[in-house]
Amino acid sequence: MIIYCPELSSRLSYIFHFIMQELWGLNYVLTDNLKIFKRADSPKFFYGFDNPFEKEMLFLKASPLLFEQDIKNIDIQVFPFKNTKAFFKTNEFSFFPFDIFAASFYLLSRYEEYLDYVPDKFGRFPAKKSLALKHDFIEQPVINIWAEHLKTTLLKHYPNLKFKQNKFRYLSTIDIDNAYAYRYKGFIRSSLAYAKLILNLDFTGVFEKTLVHFNLKNDPYNSYDYLIKVHQKHQLKAIFFFLTGAYAKYDKNISPKGKAFKKLVQKIATYYKIGIHPSFASNTNLEILKNEKKVLEKVAEQSIFVSRQHFLILKIPETYQNLLKIGIKEDYSMGFAETPGFRAGTCTPFYFFDLLKNKEEKLKIIPFSVMDVGLKDYNAYNTLQAEQKIKKIIKNVKKVNGLFVSLWHNESLGTKKQWKNWQNVYEKMIEFALNPDEN
Repeated sequence: MIIYCPELSSRLSYIFHFIMQELWGLNYVLTDNLKIFKRADSPKFFYGFDNPFEKEMLFLKASPLLFEQDIKNIDIQVFPFKNTKAFFKTNEFSFFPFDIFAASFYLLSRYEEYLDYVPDKFGRFPAKKSLALKHDFIEQPVINIWAEHLKTTLLKHYPNLKFKQNKFRYLSTIDIDNAYAYRYKGFIRSSLAYAKLILNLDFTGVFEKTLVHFNLKNDPYNSYDYLIKVHQKHQLKAIFFFLTGAYAKYDKNISPKGKAFKKLVQKIATYYKIGIHPSFASNTNLEILKNEKKVLEKVAEQSIFVSRQHFLILKIPETYQNLLKIGIKEDYSMGFAETPGFRAGTCTPFYFFDLLKNKEEKLKIIPFSVMDVGLKDYNAYNTLQAEQKIKKIIKNVKKVNGLFVSLWHNESLGTKKQWKNWQNVYEKMIEFALNPDEN
């Protein structure tokens, strides 16, 4: 397919490649040469502001977004489209009702996160400020849905076009914020933990902690054998992200210098890919970030190329710029803590586009759509409500044959009272995702 544009830009090249190549596997050419475009006898359409061909050529009216260099507030009017929502409406001369390329770029680049906003208490972009949550399409991978509709429209005009057949996939990801609830914390931390339990009159916790220290009970956060067993049962791929930051208010893992941590990391690494879970403290200090990665590489005895931010602290573009500086090639932080769904509007991995530089960078972003803490703590879902929400998200991903990524923690899959029965939620999620009869 050949597409004529009055001018070419890095934004335009980026989003056309994502939709035409990554989603569709379609060979295409972008050109600003009108003579070449007119002479071509291949399937084609014109993408621009005005239609010079009248009715003799497919025309898609463009929004200015992909031809601009700056970042500014945009008055976006969202309207119903098929079974979802859309924006950047076109006109009666356009063969598609909205500029799918500009709308997709707006979501994929996280354009709205470059604009002024009031951050939450952790400095994050709040989900409630996102266009997707405001207009109730956060739980749909809208870019993938739009692309399916555009594909159908193009096939009506060019029935011989060949698109690749995507397949639904599932990836489980596990964050290790705090490897053990009681064990391997050292004398001072352990003593302070006892004191806190006593002051809170939590004598059940005191009893449990004592049993763990005397090896009479498994540590409640030690869910690793369980995870290996469940994953092997379903032949499931997974990635584990380890926090190696120094002990602080929001960073409370066991010491990465201890034998217990090394033994755990190397055990998990024999089964699964592992990545760095950059600490809360690393968000404001590149040297801390570099050191944490080096610590994990030393412990794991392998190079680390994947990451996910602790607390999902994602400041765009600074966080991604820093990850690139330390050699990270894939990041799994693209999702909201407060709500399930698709922060960037897609369930397909994509590359980071730095709007400040107007440039695509070699950092692949793998979006997740459900998180245990988000379901239970942020939304106060019980286990049945969580299962229903997860099923809804999975169904939406299956409809477009995308990638479903879940985010869980070793704590939520352990034996702490507040996470009772959440192992069942995890297993039902896996079974539903892997069941080919569920749609």
